[in-house]
Amino acid sequence: MTDAPAADWFETFFTGAALDLWRKAIPQDATDQEIEFLDQVLEVEDGAALLDLPCGNGRLSLPLAQAGYKLTGVDFCASFLDEAKLAAASAKVKIDYVQDDLRRFASAKKLDGAFCMGNSFGYFDQDGSIEFFQAVSNSLKPGAKFVLDSAMVAECFLVNGGEREWVKVDDMFMLIENQYNCRLSCVETNYTFIQNGTEEKRQAVHWIYTAGQICKMLEETGFAIKDLYGSTDCDLFELGADRLLLVAQKK
Repeated sequence: MTDAPAADWFETFFTGAALDLWRKAIPQDATDQEIEFLDQVLEVEDGAALLDLPCGNGRLSLPLAQAGYKLTGVDFCASFLDEAKLAAASAKVKIDYVQDDLRRFASAKKLDGAFCMGNSFGYFDQDGSIEFFQAVSNSLKPGAKFVLDSAMVAECFLVNGGEREWVKVDDMFMLIENQYNCRLSCVETNYTFIQNGTEEKRQAVHWIYTAGQICKMLEETGFAIKDLYGSTDCDLFELGADRLLLVAQKK
């Protein structure tokens, strides 16, 4: 890669097979572990107001709302938001789902905690990431915690990531082909989804930041860094960890 990658790739990525795969990709036990982790590290009272962004089809916001928390979910993808709204209505719980750009979202009231789970960080360049963190910061009360989850930080991806990999999820196959741009510190990924003899292709871009760079951006937007974990079991984050689970607190 020599040219700057498309900054708005995510606006058209999440349709068709990409959504089908995401619906199947995370097993229920992994979701349960993430719910337990969030409940532990956010340290909020029963009935607290939480912000889930991006919320997808409500994988985390729905069970948290069922547990008694007040949820606001923000996502760009209208299809997933429609699914989330239907699921919430079926479960008879109230969740405020909003279609918006994560960098522009502004909550009408200050919330008690927030989280960005599901490896959804890194879609934006540095300016966009700072805008995202600032939007989260502006939405939180002082002292509120923010949890950021990513397997695309440098300490994870540059150690564990491969150039080419096949993944099977249920009845779907996915080919992942990565090309890393050293000058721009981003990885351009070509995805091929194959299901029932049908093939779909997508392209995505993840900007790769070190944990230290993420900490610095968070500190610049009104957060103090509390903990860096490498798993939902609260293992210490270190080079080669599968993921980063960062806990920050609004100053």
